[in-house]
Amino acid sequence: MSKRLAGFVGAMALVVTLGLSSVPAGATTTAARHHERHRHRNTTELSVVHGIPNLPVDIYVVKNFFQVRKLANVNFGTAADLNKALPGFVTPGIYFVDVVQAGKSPFHPLLKRAFFLAPGQSKSVVAYVTADAAGHAGHPTLGVFRNDVSSTNGKARVTTRHTAVAPTVGVYANGAVGIPPAFSNGQSFSGVVPAATYGVTITAPNTPATVLADLGHVTVAANTNTLAFAIGTYPATFKVVTLQIPTAH
Repeated sequence: MSKRLAGFVGAMALVVTLGLSSVPAGATTTAARHHERHRHRNTTELSVVHGIPNLPVDIYVVKNFFQVRKLANVNFGTAADLNKALPGFVTPGIYFVDVVQAGKSPFHPLLKRAFFLAPGQSKSVVAYVTADAAGHAGHPTLGVFRNDVSSTNGKARVTTRHTAVAPTVGVYANGAVGIPPAFSNGQSFSGVVPAATYGVTITAPNTPATVLADLGHVTVAANTNTLAFAIGTYPATFKVVTLQIPTAH
């Protein structure tokens, strides 16, 4: 891993330099207001989702080039909050995530991705297989999604992500409210709804009556973002896994 880590130093040094540059004169009031709005949102978060069926893996998470943690024997369908799985490890910094076939050398990853995690940010790294709008499989990839943790003012945010080998589909709450009514592999949709329990279905696009999968009842809490990832291959291994993270309030 060391060779590819070194190749990323230059680009990330620029990011860090820009991030630490001084605040322009006259911007203090704006910055203070921004801080006030997010005073309850100081946690930096990172999660990983394994969405490729029939492939047990080890996941290596490298922070700031030298700190390494390993999640061993991760199976399809795992959605792990690294703040809980790796207590004290997730802080702002430069991250590399390598997905390796379980038990194999970490120097030969199947998938790899590098990114920067800023203070207060929340991101999810998802191993999945791309697909076109008709549901034809493409190639395995490691996607990084930024999670919206801005205030919901006592309501709940729901974020749905299509990372399954499946055609364009819709997601409906209570058989009527499209969240969203149509989206395809690699796309993400987020909306704010009243905190409650909803009946959730996966449907044909823009056709709530044509149910492809019934997810049952899902409870979304106030001041949270419920992340729902569609993974696997429809219909054999298709499933939805969720994580719930707090938002500012």
